[in-house]
Amino acid sequence: MKVALIFLLTLLYYSSLFAIDINEKSSKLSVTQESFIYINEGSKLTKEQIKLKEFTPTNKDTLDFGIVPDTEVWVRFTLTNTTDKNLSKILEYANQETESILFFDGNRTIQEGMFYHPSTRETLNPIFNIELAPHESKTYYIRAACKISTFVIKLTLWNLEEFIHYEHKHETVIFVFFSIIITLLLYNFMLFLFTRDIIYFYYIAYLTAVIFFESIYLGIAQLYIFSNELSILITKATIGYIVALVIPMILFTQEFLQTQRFPKINRFLNIYLYGLPIIAILSFDNFLFDLNIMLIFFPLAFLMILSAIYALKEGTKEAGIYLFGWSFVIVSLTLSVLQSLGGYNIFEDFRYINEVAFAFEALIFSIALAYRIRRLESEKTKLSEELIKAQQHKQNELQKLVDIQTQDILSSLQEKEILYKELNHRVKNNLQMVLSLIRLQISNVVSQETKDALSTTKNRINSISKLYELLYLSDNKNFFNTQNYFQTIVETIKSSFSKDVQIIYDIRHNIDSQSAIYCGLILNELVTNSFKYAFKNTKNPVITISSYMQEELACLCVEDNGEGSVQGSKDSLGLTIVKTLADKQLNADLIIETHIGIKYTLLWNEKKNEE
Repeated sequence: MKVALIFLLTLLYYSSLFAIDINEKSSKLSVTQESFIYINEGSKLTKEQIKLKEFTPTNKDTLDFGIVPDTEVWVRFTLTNTTDKNLSKILEYANQETESILFFDGNRTIQEGMFYHPSTRETLNPIFNIELAPHESKTYYIRAACKISTFVIKLTLWNLEEFIHYEHKHETVIFVFFSIIITLLLYNFMLFLFTRDIIYFYYIAYLTAVIFFESIYLGIAQLYIFSNELSILITKATIGYIVALVIPMILFTQEFLQTQRFPKINRFLNIYLYGLPIIAILSFDNFLFDLNIMLIFFPLAFLMILSAIYALKEGTKEAGIYLFGWSFVIVSLTLSVLQSLGGYNIFEDFRYINEVAFAFEALIFSIALAYRIRRLESEKTKLSEELIKAQQHKQNELQKLVDIQTQDILSSLQEKEILYKELNHRVKNNLQMVLSLIRLQISNVVSQETKDALSTTKNRINSISKLYELLYLSDNKNFFNTQNYFQTIVETIKSSFSKDVQIIYDIRHNIDSQSAIYCGLILNELVTNSFKYAFKNTKNPVITISSYMQEELACLCVEDNGEGSVQGSKDSLGLTIVKTLADKQLNADLIIETHIGIKYTLLWNEKKNEE
C-alpha cells in the first residue's frame, strides 16, 4: 500500500511537471514543443497499448519526418487549467496533408486528416475543441500516419477569437494568391486567342497546373471540392500532379528560350518530357517509387537555369527575365523537396514562400511574354523596313535594267524601221523599174493582143508596187488606209480603159498588211475583168468595192452590174490567180454570185493568218 502511494505521488509529480499550464490568455501556443512522441513502425497500436510505451520529449515546434510510409507517430501532451473558470481552446493540427489523424480526448475519439476530413470542417487545417474545467489537468493522445505525403506534425493551441482572425488572414492571403494567378491566366489566355502563339498555350497550361497544385497543397481542393475517396486517389497520384506542373514548365522553357539551339540540353529536356509521365504512373500509390523520386527534379532545375544562361549568351534578352523569375520558383520548389525529404523546413520561417514565388514568377513571366511580343513586333518592323529597302533597291536595279533594255529595243526598232523603209523603198523602185520596162515594151509592140497582155501584167505589178509605196509612207506597218490602196489600184486600171465606170467604195475595215498584197492582186484581177467583159451593153456601169468584218471574219466584196455571168474562160489566168490567192495565201472562202451582174465575196480569218 505504501509503495502504491509513492508510485501515485511520483506519477502526479511528473505529470504536473510536464503539463502545459494554460489560462484565458493562452493562445498561439506551441503544444508540439511540450509534447512527447512515440514512433511506431509496423502494426498499429491501440490507446491502451500505447499507454504502456515509453514516450520521448520532442523539444521542437515542428516535427518533420519526411517520407515514412509504414510509420505511425503517437503524440502525448497534458494540459492544465490554472484558472477558476472553464476554458475552451482550439487545437490546430497545422498540416492539411497528413492522411490519417486520430485525436483521443478521454473516452472521446475524433478522426480527421486528408482522407477523413468531416463535412462540418470549415478550416483548412484539422482542428479539435479542447474543454477544461477549473484546475483540471487532462492528457491527450494523437495518432497520425502518412503513407504517401510528407509527414509533418505541428500542434498549436488557440483562443477561438485569435484563431478566427488567424484563419481569416490565412484565407485572405490564399485568396489574393489565387486571384493573381487566375487574373494572369485569363490575361495570357486572351493573348493566346489574339496571337495563336503556342507559347501562351504552354504557359496557360502551367498556370492551370499551379492552381491545381496549390489548391491541393493548401488543402482547398480537399475541403471544398474533393470527396474523401477522391482525396485518397489524388494523394496516391502525388507525383502525377507534380509532373503535370513540370511538363508545361519544360514545354514553355523549350519554346520561350528556343532550346533547339542547344542540342545537348534540349535532348535532356526531352528525356524528362517523355520520362516523367512514366515515372508518374509507376509512382502511383508508391507502386515502384515513393516521393523520394522527387530528387530527379534537381537536375531538371539545373538544366532549365543552364538553358536560360545559354540563351542569354546567344542574345535572347528575355532569357534574363526568365532566369530572374524562374529562380524564385526553382528555389522554392527545391526547398519544398528538401523539406519533404526531411531536410530544412523553410515554411517555419517563410510560410507562404511557394505562393509568393509562384505569384512573383507568374507576374514576371507575363511581363516577359509582353516584352517578347514587343520584341517580335520590333523585329518584324525592322525586317519589314529592310525588306522594303531591299525591294526598293531591287526595283531601282530592275528599272535601270529596263531602261537599258528599253533603250536597246528602241535603238533596235529605229534601226529596223530604217531598214524596213529602205527595203520597201528598194522594192518599190525595183517594181517601178519593171513597170517602166513593161511600158517601154508596150510602146514598141504592134499586136493589140500582146499589148493587152502586157497591160494586164503591168497592172498586177502596179498593185504590188502601190502597196510598198503606202507601207513606206505609213507609220503603222500592220494597218494602213485600205481605201487609198484600193483607189490607187482601181485608178490605174481605169486609166487603161476608155469606159466611164462609176466606182463605189464601202471600206469599213482596214485590212492588215499581210493580207493586203493578196487582196490588192485579187482586186486588180476582178476589176480588170469587169472593165473588160462586164459592161458591153450596160448603160450606167457601176463597180462596188466593200471591206468589212462579219463576226470574226474579214470580208472583201467586189461586184458589178454587168451582164451577170463569169466573163472569160473558166480556166482563164485571171480567175486562176484569184482562186489560187484566195485558197493558198488568204485561206479564204471565195463565193461567186451571178444575178444582176456578178459578185465576188472573200471571207477569211486574219488572226489565224497572223499565227
